Amino acid sequence: MAGRGSDLRRVLTLGGQAPLAAGALIVAMLVATAFSGLVRSAAPLLVLEVDPRGGPLGLLEAWRLLTWPFPQPVGPFVVLDLLFAALALLWLGRSLSYAWTERRFLARFFALAAGSGLVTWLVLWPLGVPFVHAGMWAVINGLFVTWGLIFPRQRLAWFGALEMSGAAVARLFTFGTPVYALVTGASGSLLARLLEYTPHLAAVALAWLLVAGGPRRAWYRLKEWWLRATLDRQRRRFKVITTDRPPPKQWMN
Repeated sequence: MAGRGSDLRRVLTLGGQAPLAAGALIVAMLVATAFSGLVRSAAPLLVLEVDPRGGPLGLLEAWRLLTWPFPQPVGPFVVLDLLFAALALLWLGRSLSYAWTERRFLARFFALAAGSGLVTWLVLWPLGVPFVHAGMWAVINGLFVTWGLIFPRQRLAWFGALEMSGAAVARLFTFGTPVYALVTGASGSLLARLLEYTPHLAAVALAWLLVAGGPRRAWYRLKEWWLRATLDRQRRRFKVITTDRPPPKQWMN
């Protein structure tokens, strides 16, 4: 049993080259993509789907909010898609697991997936826009923004040629995502092109929210405000003693 456990861990860590969390995500992506290609009838159960005719009951299939990043669209370039997505997860998993922990990295990953999926549903369903989406890149975009905000001064070399700081990477994905949507979106109005990339835009926005204004930072700001208010109330209880006349004798020095 110990040998099987160690063999499984070696597979998930890609021979010790990746954190266990990142390796598990990569393996899950490969398995989900292969399953989608082999079992076409069951593949739609994994994707993110907005069906205006189904009403709000579509949210009952809540597992879609967690599974939609894993099956990659099967097509001529699916191998390259898997390769670059795996490389991105490997690199981001190393950096962010070091900054947090592997458990927190997984928690942030699924928070971005579920949050952006839910935002997509809440935006498109009232508009009556049918939508089906699957793929890892929306969440990867959010993770790149997260990395850039956490490590603004670190350098990232794209394919060993172009170096950028973490702050520049965060700005690149923040402003580049809507530009990419407008340029490569299906023919139609500008709004229709942006709606086509709603999961990507939502993941980038959530990355900013979780890092720059997340729950922990909001708690610290609320705590700081409370301490300042308490200090101001205590200051009002004291009377300022001027130096032009001596204080009353009954006052303590």
